[in-house]
Amino acid sequence: MRPSWVFRAALFALAAGLATTPVAAQRSTTRGLNIGAHFQGASLTVEDGDPAGGGGFGLRAGYGFNRSLTGYLEADGIVFDVENPELQGEWTMAHFDLGARFHFANSLHRWVPFLDAALGGRAVSVQDATSDGDDVGTVSFSGGAFSLGGGISFFTSEKLAIETVVKFTGGTFQQVDVGDLSVRNLDIEASSFRFKLGLSWWP
Repeated sequence: MRPSWVFRAALFALAAGLATTPVAAQRSTTRGLNIGAHFQGASLTVEDGDPAGGGGFGLRAGYGFNRSLTGYLEADGIVFDVENPELQGEWTMAHFDLGARFHFANSLHRWVPFLDAALGGRAVSVQDATSDGDDVGTVSFSGGAFSLGGGISFFTSEKLAIETVVKFTGGTFQQVDVGDLSVRNLDIEASSFRFKLGLSWWP
């Protein structure tokens, strides 16, 4: 028995509806190669001292293994305005992070929040340093560090996002270099805070 005209009409209506229903467009991606650049504000606190503030620039390269997990390498450079009568000079800080980022991703959404964790190194350098009026050259502090943070990406297109990130870094300075003199096996606690604003591109 052939289908009735009512059944045929229902099938036709269903097919027409499927044909005219728009397919949801992908609005974001977190897979594959990722390149990022950002400006940042930062602070540094050593032991129980007062925090020093500054600003700088950073670069990141990573790879999204799947929609959720991205591994990355990141380097930040920061210039500080430090008022320290015991050690005066041009203060800078560098961060090097090997990290992982977990995206709460949905390719149909433009807003993608994430959490961040990293291990790496941190170094503070004082150029043209003077102590009690004496020229001591370059003084640098260095050691291992760990970072935790998070942020959110807003995708202006499927592969380009505006990104804000907050990172807290803890650890110790284990080595101090003053000119040609090095002192190791130290344990100087230090914490730093970074707030970043930049662009992230998934080519």
